Amino acid sequence: MIGAMLFASVLASAAGQGGCADHWAVVLNAESFASNGAGKSFGATELEAFRSKAEGQIKAAINAACQSGAVKSAAARGIERISISSASGASDPFIYSTAKGQLTFEWIFAEEDLAIPAEKDVITGAACWTNPDGPACSSPGD
Repeated sequence: MIGAMLFASVLASAAGQGGCADHWAVVLNAESFASNGAGKSFGATELEAFRSKAEGQIKAAINAACQSGAVKSAAARGIERISISSASGASDPFIYSTAKGQLTFEWIFAEEDLAIPAEKDVITGAACWTNPDGPACSSPGD
């Protein structure tokens, strides 16, 4: 009984804290999807469904990365907005700062039919944003 109460207290405490990326506004760079290297067209409804799905997955990945220490929570909490761009030729997800409090997330979204990279790849991209000299950003042979 005491164990169950303690467990419930821990869960309530964790739920009240929220994740480090929960407050991010996630927007699409519409031009990058309209003029993409794959020559594909996407309707407004399709892009909004993608944006919503991407928002959930990106926030979940970044929140997990903050919990594991792969991304510094203070850095993530300083972000207000992330813009998603389809970038032909970007074989790896790339997350970088474009202005104070703003990030851009580039990947071959159009070429991949609006798929979202695996969580581990989003985390690797985010770890490179927060620590460009860290081990996640090293190329083999460095």
